[in-house]
Amino acid sequence: MAVLSMISRSLRKIAPLLAMAVCLLVNAGQAAVAPMGQLPTVTAGVTTSPYVLPILLLNDRSEWKDFGIQVNLKVYATGEEQVDRVVGNEWEVGVLDPFYAVKAGNEGDVVIVGLAGNLPSQLYLLSRKGNRLPPLTRQALQGREILALRPSAEHFLLSFLLGKPNQSPPLPASTAGIDPAEAFLKGKGELALLRSPKALLAAQQGFHVWPDLRKQEVFLPVCLIASTSYADTRKTLVIRWLEGYARGVRLLLKNPAKAASRLKAFYQEALKIEVPQRLLEMEIAEAFFSEKKQEEAFKPLGSQGSPVERFAHSMSDYQVRMKTLKAAKDPREYILDQMCEHLASLRREAEAQFNQTRGVIDLAEEEGMKVEKFRLQLDEARNQIDEGRGCLTVIGTLSNLMRSAEQATVEAQRFRKFRFIELGIGGVLFAYYAGYFIRRRKK
Repeated sequence: MAVLSMISRSLRKIAPLLAMAVCLLVNAGQAAVAPMGQLPTVTAGVTTSPYVLPILLLNDRSEWKDFGIQVNLKVYATGEEQVDRVVGNEWEVGVLDPFYAVKAGNEGDVVIVGLAGNLPSQLYLLSRKGNRLPPLTRQALQGREILALRPSAEHFLLSFLLGKPNQSPPLPASTAGIDPAEAFLKGKGELALLRSPKALLAAQQGFHVWPDLRKQEVFLPVCLIASTSYADTRKTLVIRWLEGYARGVRLLLKNPAKAASRLKAFYQEALKIEVPQRLLEMEIAEAFFSEKKQEEAFKPLGSQGSPVERFAHSMSDYQVRMKTLKAAKDPREYILDQMCEHLASLRREAEAQFNQTRGVIDLAEEEGMKVEKFRLQLDEARNQIDEGRGCLTVIGTLSNLMRSAEQATVEAQRFRKFRFIELGIGGVLFAYYAGYFIRRRKK
């Protein structure tokens, strides 16, 4: 009886441990999954240019969800119309012509949060059929009637080409009506500085393209922008949109032929024009800045400021001279260079989180847990980092994965303790039945 009493007391003591062990076994490998609500919607304002492509490609592939947002597209005929509509909150982020980006920045409506590419890659200086094209110099342009919108980014570029340092003041460029492309096609002007895609259509009709224009070292960036209020209150969504745009640039550079086909379809739908795909493919190859080029553009160079700030100063001065602006602000008030730095730091943080999570999974494997599912999720996260598919989302996924692996490690350790308890109970039961059998034999 003494033996039975001792066993009974032992079982009462370990009963809670048995219950805990059963719970651990039932819940092992399971993680709580919170229901995902509707993703927030961000509206992007754009004009018809190659710089809409990154947004279109991600929409086509339904990849915006990787960045925790969904994106609606608003297409405007001109940059002027696009800027007018931001005042009415029609869009929150967008891609904007350098002239209007600086103008709206000075007026307090938008902030510059990134760069898409260099506008001169989309500008063409056209000459009439039969005209000989000398090297592009100030002397070659001087005295000619050049059609361009005024004021505009095109006219700003002409001012640069006509007014080199240490030379006489620039000559004014002539304008003809509201649409220089239409005026040039009707026989007005000697030269025209036109923007793609209309310039490509003119070139198809036999007008000569001045090839030296693309060799000019002019920094005239197409800007990624956000409305001032949106950047102030929804900074995380702006960053998610910037990440997605960078992913779209990677996609189009990886497959320029497919991107050109998508841009051709966009022009057909939005402008009712047909542009040869081979010309669009050539444009795309030159249009976009690399991530490294973007980061360098926002880095200050001594006391001169960053290239973006210097561009904004020059454009603001031009707009004041053209009476588009009454006074210019300090560009640092509307250029958020920390956004670009934040994107770079996110990539570094994603790499650090990946390495940390991998270490925790390795430890769980050493503890005897099956980690095949963890490894698959880790490999998927690696692919997302390499392809630029949302560092913010990847960091969250890796953080959850690391917690699951840590929990699995703790469960493995508890399970091992439970096995020791189980062996102890087995030993006690064996001793009990052995004693009982011996006593029965003696009787």
